[in-house]
Amino acid sequence: MAELKSVGERLTNAEIYRRALRVGKEHVGALVNTLALAYTGSALPLLLVFVSERTPALVALNSETVATEIVRTIVGSLGLIMAVPLTTALAVLLVRPGDAGHEHVHGQPNAHSHYAG
Repeated sequence: MAELKSVGERLTNAEIYRRALRVGKEHVGALVNTLALAYTGSALPLLLVFVSERTPALVALNSETVATEIVRTIVGSLGLIMAVPLTTALAVLLVRPGDAGHEHVHGQPNAHSHYAG
């Protein structure tokens, strides 16, 4: 956000928000994919049990444990999708153009470093 504000100092906050949201949407896509893969990976032992017991696919999909994982994935994805516009709007309001290129070291009140980028 700081980079967008420092590069486009003549841009309105609404234009900066739109540009930042485009970047945020790309991040959300990657996060949702990662979330789905993480839940699928954690459910693999359960799927192996269903396969070893020769449980029909429809019965397995309708089981409480599988339904819980599906709901967790959907709810987690919706939370990520809804968080991006909110955090982007807050960043537009709170980040100043001079904040770009400024990295603070947490835990040390006056310590910071500058980097060129």
